This record gives sequence, C-alpha cells and structure tokens, in this order.
Amino acid sequence: MNWEEVGAIGQVLGSVAVFITLVYLAVQVRHARQDVRRSINQSRFETIRQFNMTYATDERLNNLRVKSHLLLGGQEFPFPRELRDRTGMTGEEAGALNWDQQAWWQYRCQMIPYLDELPGDERKMFEFGIRQYRDVPLPKLWYETNKPFLNPVIVRYVDNLLAQPG
Repeated sequence: MNWEEVGAIGQVLGSVAVFITLVYLAVQVRHARQDVRRSINQSRFETIRQFNMTYATDERLNNLRVKSHLLLGGQEFPFPRELRDRTGMTGEEAGALNWDQQAWWQYRCQMIPYLDELPGDERKMFEFGIRQYRDVPLPKLWYETNKPFLNPVIVRYVDNLLAQPG
C-alpha cells in the first residue's frame, strides 16, 4: 500500500468521523431544545400554581378577587357556586378552595406529559393522586364542574385512568 492509498483511506475515515460528529451534534441540539421547552413549560406551570396558591392562602386577596369579580358583573364560577350551594360556605371560602384545587390541577398537568420518565412507584403514587377526582368528594366536584374548561388531552388521560378499576 502506498502513501496515496493511505491518504485516501484517511480522508474517507475523516469524512465518516465528521459525519458521525454532525449526527451526534444534531441529536444533542434536539435534546437541548426539548430540555429548554420542558423548562419553560415547568416555569409557566409553577408560576400559575404559585398564583393559585397565593389566592387560596391569602384571605384578604381572595376576598378582594371574589368581591371585585362579582361586583364588576362577572359570573360565579361553576365549582365555587356548586360548593357554596351544597355546603353553605361563603363565596370567599369556596373561592379559596377553587384556587387550591386549580393549583393541584396545574401540578398534575405539568407531570402528565413526563409520566413515562417516572420510576414505577412514583408513577403509581401520582396516579393514586389523580384518582381523587373519582374517589374524594371535593376534588371530584372540582373536576366534574371544571372539566369542560380544562385541556382536553389531559382530561382524556384522567378520564381513562379513572375508568380503570382500583
């Protein structure tokens, strides 16, 4: 074998190495994009959840929101109205529970797209929490009254899970 043949083989191997490197970089860029999207989504859900929990736990702010909403002609939301009618709670109390339930919903919405990445026991615990929408009166009422306004993809997942025995 002469030096020209060795050089030609070296060029072919170099080209293959460059191609493999480019494929590897493309895969890494794709994964980085997915991670950025997930991070943005998580940040958005966390912010919404934080606002909801603020409304649920800050009595003064919750009272102001409920009062101003109704005084400005807003319609009472289905869950607080139903809860107030069934239990005799005040609008403010029912509103605080509404925000609390929305915060839990946001947490669950954030997790559902990534369930396949959860270890088996964590997924079982997560799904156990979702079954509250079938088995526990307060979350069940919240889910039933808010279902028409929720993300249909997430609702379909939850409904399928709730239809399973156990």
